[in-house]
Amino acid sequence: MSFGNIFTFELFVVLRHITYRKRGTFLSVAAISLAVAISLTSVSLQDGFQQMLFDIIVEDLPHVSVSPKEGDDYIYLYRNLIDKIRSFQGVVAVSPGLGATATFIHKDNLENVEMSGVNPSDLDKIYNIGKYVARGDLSSIQDGKKVVLGQKLADRLKAKLGDTVEASFPEARDTSLMISGIFNSPTGWPENIAFVSLSTARNFVNKGDVASSVDIKLEDVYQADAVAGVLSSLGYKADSWQQLFPQILKTLAIQRYRSSVIMLLILIIASFGIGSVMYMLVNEKTSEIGMLMAMGANGSKIRDIFLLESGMLGLLGGVVGSALGLALALYLKGMEIKMQAPGGQQITLPVVINPWNFVAMAMLAVFLSLMAGFYPAWKASKLDPVEAINT
Repeated sequence: MSFGNIFTFELFVVLRHITYRKRGTFLSVAAISLAVAISLTSVSLQDGFQQMLFDIIVEDLPHVSVSPKEGDDYIYLYRNLIDKIRSFQGVVAVSPGLGATATFIHKDNLENVEMSGVNPSDLDKIYNIGKYVARGDLSSIQDGKKVVLGQKLADRLKAKLGDTVEASFPEARDTSLMISGIFNSPTGWPENIAFVSLSTARNFVNKGDVASSVDIKLEDVYQADAVAGVLSSLGYKADSWQQLFPQILKTLAIQRYRSSVIMLLILIIASFGIGSVMYMLVNEKTSEIGMLMAMGANGSKIRDIFLLESGMLGLLGGVVGSALGLALALYLKGMEIKMQAPGGQQITLPVVINPWNFVAMAMLAVFLSLMAGFYPAWKASKLDPVEAINT
């Protein structure tokens, strides 16, 4: 394309076409605008869900989880292991745990429970569970035989704060536990989980100073694989967050790819609407093209005219569509629409507005419009001046 005089003769002809064919211009710009606006809104929502998921992984889940060595049921020298983990650079928190299966009985109600012995302060640093506690206090389990359990488990047991439940299981010591806290289970958590102190769990399973897991939180989540590798070399089963939640990441990647393909197809369809308009324009303006050639406009100038017009329509559509997409994204963000997550929690519809997405989408609209207008422009440049004038 010759850009030397593009803002003189070619631009004059393009502006004349755009203003003369108002209906065609409006339909072309509207098609691109809607495609861009829909795509940008979808991208903002998709980025929001991705950010929400990443925040959950970063803030509310362990980055590395350590299990006993092969052949062992427990981590026997877990305090030495914790000291070694704390010596690693970038470790924020370490939380030992002792899991046990128990049967909780309250009056005539009976439920199988995943009882987890923990240090509440360490657990809260990993999972931020304290923010989900609706009644009572997570730290209360440190004082005596007390338990904090999920709301749905409490409902099934028909138990409330201050009630006592009996915990039992074959080969375990029967224990009476007072309910000192009730929490709303985060999304994805089992409904039958209950927290007690490490000493209470050890007394229940009749074991010494052991742990069944050690959870780790890091400053840099992308160091998880390296930390897990070091711990695995010591014989432990250490999994990074990428290994712990592969299905979540895989599903997110598939959805992102699928959404990107759909959005690209929407833009391509809208852009080829411009190509159709340009093709019709070439047929309508054949005589005018012949006259321009007779006046000295060569084939490259004719091609530049129609390519420039395609690009300008794409640019107008991209700019208007970006403005509409931004307005819609801001509206959805401001509405704070509530959604119910699979675990029953109410979450706000996540919307992330990335300025670069708007720039990239507008540029993509221009590029696709140029591609769609290439054939009509090429056809116009190959017309014979004499035949075109007589058409």
